Amino acid sequence: MTERTSRFLGVALVVVSVVVVGIVWLNRSLAPLPEDHGQVSPSAQFEDAADAVAYYRAQLRRTPRSAEVRVRLAQALIQLAEEDGRETELIPEATERLAEALEIDPDHYYGQTIQASLYNKLHEFERARDLSRELLEAYPNHAYVHGTLIDALVELGEYDEAVAASDRLQTLRPGLPAYSRASYLRELHGDADGAIAAMTLAADAEPYGRGSRAWALYQLGNLYLGQAKPDTAAFIFEGILEERPDFAPALTGLGHVALVGGDADEAVHLLEESRALRPMEATDEVLVEAYTAAGDRRKAEAAADRVLKALHAAREMGEIVDMEEADFLADRGEDLGRALKMAKEQVARRPGHLHANETYAWTLYKTGKARDAVPYIERAMRLDTGDAMVHYRAARIYQAAGRGGEAARHLQLALDGHLGVESPSAEAEARALHASMGPAPVQATSAAR
Repeated sequence: MTERTSRFLGVALVVVSVVVVGIVWLNRSLAPLPEDHGQVSPSAQFEDAADAVAYYRAQLRRTPRSAEVRVRLAQALIQLAEEDGRETELIPEATERLAEALEIDPDHYYGQTIQASLYNKLHEFERARDLSRELLEAYPNHAYVHGTLIDALVELGEYDEAVAASDRLQTLRPGLPAYSRASYLRELHGDADGAIAAMTLAADAEPYGRGSRAWALYQLGNLYLGQAKPDTAAFIFEGILEERPDFAPALTGLGHVALVGGDADEAVHLLEESRALRPMEATDEVLVEAYTAAGDRRKAEAAADRVLKALHAAREMGEIVDMEEADFLADRGEDLGRALKMAKEQVARRPGHLHANETYAWTLYKTGKARDAVPYIERAMRLDTGDAMVHYRAARIYQAAGRGGEAARHLQLALDGHLGVESPSAEAEARALHASMGPAPVQATSAAR
């Protein structure tokens, strides 16, 4: 069930999108931004990122001691990496150029703001949080840095502060960066309608045909799909392709819709078409389910192996992916000792994070320690997100811990929460297990605390 990986990587899309489409805004009644307007804006979007990379590489050869050129080159590299899916190739160079720039000019403000975003990209969330806070002390109305702070706080499980920062960002600069973050926070708090409304605002804030609008519409389609509204999701994905025919995630979305509708062959066709345009872990994760549904175990295993290789490549790039890999390995029942060690380290690092607790609970369960897993899975459910997979995992943990009534109740919550959208195979397992248990005791249907 490798689709769990995409849940953890969802915010990374927001983090990267900030570099491409964020908007710098300031209120000059408070602290102004640096007077050197020649400095690169951290939210600037290059019309042609590949040309920008070539230009600034050439500029760097001519001005080898320029911090500004290095910052611009790093920014162009980050944008190109996201657009072309070449992160493992280009992010290390961006990291190196940015480090050189800040060594030359440690006070380069916009270089520091891009550094905060890059820390998030590499899952160095503590460093992103601390640097963002430091930058906001100097320039408290800089919308871009509010965004990097929110991303870091969410990934550290510091949700209350993230919500407060999100509210400030929406006041400072309404737009895609603000609305998309608000959408994710609402989703985390179980407010599906609010998440859809905020992501709709995010998409509407961007011009027709722009990549940032396509990204927001893709997120919106996934939100509708998660609410078991595949026709609406398909309509949105098809609309994206009318605006941007080469936007591979929209094809992945249509493949997911086909899979949920029971057409495994069409799902495979669409997902393979998406992968031909741009290989992505999210596509391979859905392909695992699609190939399984189509009865092709060999291709399902190959797709799962690609997901694992992508995690390893991300680690080589400098990204901290221990939680994602631990979850992946636990799902597959592989290298469980290492998975447990990584999951334990991650929950210690960010004890409030929902998915860190879920992953640790799942690895404990997979290593035969279901009773130890209970407090962690309960902590993972504390915000009542309505996450069907979390309820499914909770049910498995409660059953193994000898708490059959709670197991049956959470299985029902998983099925009511459209578990099949995330994993048809998990839904089949849940239905079989639920039938073997009989009806759950009559009690409240909120997540266990």
